[in-house]
Amino acid sequence: MDKLREIAIKLDSSDKLSDFRKKFVIPNDLIYFDGNSLGPLSKNTADTLNDTIHNDWGKNLISSWNEKWINLPNQISSKISLILKCDDNEIYVGGSTSNNLYKVLKSILNTNKEIDTIITDSLNFPSDIYICEGISKDFKIDFKILNYKNKYIPDIYELESLIKVNKSIVVLSHVAYKSSYRYPIKRLNQFCKKNESIIIWDLSHSIGAIDIDMRQDETEFAIGCTYKFLNGGPGSPAFIYVNKDQIKNLKSPIKGWFSHHKPFDFSSEYKESNSINKFSNGTPNIISMSTLKSSLNHTIDATTNYLEIKSCAMFDYFNNFYLKELVNFKFKLITPLESKSRGSHIALTHTEAWRITKCLLKPEIKDTKKIIVDFRPPNIIRIALTPLYNSFQEVYSLCIRLKSIVENKEYISKDDSKKIVT
Repeated sequence: MDKLREIAIKLDSSDKLSDFRKKFVIPNDLIYFDGNSLGPLSKNTADTLNDTIHNDWGKNLISSWNEKWINLPNQISSKISLILKCDDNEIYVGGSTSNNLYKVLKSILNTNKEIDTIITDSLNFPSDIYICEGISKDFKIDFKILNYKNKYIPDIYELESLIKVNKSIVVLSHVAYKSSYRYPIKRLNQFCKKNESIIIWDLSHSIGAIDIDMRQDETEFAIGCTYKFLNGGPGSPAFIYVNKDQIKNLKSPIKGWFSHHKPFDFSSEYKESNSINKFSNGTPNIISMSTLKSSLNHTIDATTNYLEIKSCAMFDYFNNFYLKELVNFKFKLITPLESKSRGSHIALTHTEAWRITKCLLKPEIKDTKKIIVDFRPPNIIRIALTPLYNSFQEVYSLCIRLKSIVENKEYISKDDSKKIVT
């Protein structure tokens, strides 16, 4: 037996999280390494949705608002607060990540007139950059983006130098969506505070896969989504985190019904809530939010501490294979090797990255499993290691396929046109 395969089998046999795989719907003919874009369906979610649709909506109609739905956002907030190790009254759930970043940015600028700059970098997710640039124009303040050009790892000293000479809001992805580089969150939180700046973290590519402690890291502002490693489903609601000491200082940019101090008084005079609910502008999206009732429980039960431990072990196993085999086939690993400096995905570059991903998805060899990964321009194969349901043997199978595709030039038969849907 191949020694690396034997190691994978042994690691799977001692995996404390192996039973969680049974809780998800994963087709038998598929290996799924795309959890960084969309997590799979939790088996309990279908039952939850059926109950919401057929019983709550179908039978109970409007009564469901008083009996269940009005408290649902708070229930989901409590679950996310357990994952982020913060108070449940510091989490708002609703809207999209982009909308939430817009609201947090604008609420800070509405109440802090000394801010003169918004800072981000080229490793941030594009939509975050768009929002930062747009708001800077609205407020007529400077917008500065550190451009690392073809590099996938930031220069933290250069970033700190820029923060030091500006009174700024800094917006960064906790884990860079291409390379999986993880920013030193506590260090930058402390540095910004010392230099009269504010930092907002996008946790979309980190929550649910690595261990995050908002209190210990001294984080004051964050946003993020729930459809990646948290497996909430397509379009599941995003969240806002604001440290409780900061909530009272903010003015939400949207005066909505549910952000009112007493929404069911139906007052013609707007009085903003003093709680995190000030970001809750309209009626909660109950159906999309109900998917989180069950899916979040898996992350809570597994604990992010164990999830990160397994993620590190999976990366180390992959790297062992990479150094023995894949490096000889012109693959290049751009993900940091230091565990505390990376998230839970692997980024490989290759000149044929696009066609390799096509080979993984549509193998020409009979009885070969499909393997779904991400492609990110210009030449990155992105492999999400999701400890809840991925196994070491799946990592082994992926590595074997990557080697085989290049060794046998299987990619030559694939079209090179790029039609990206994720």
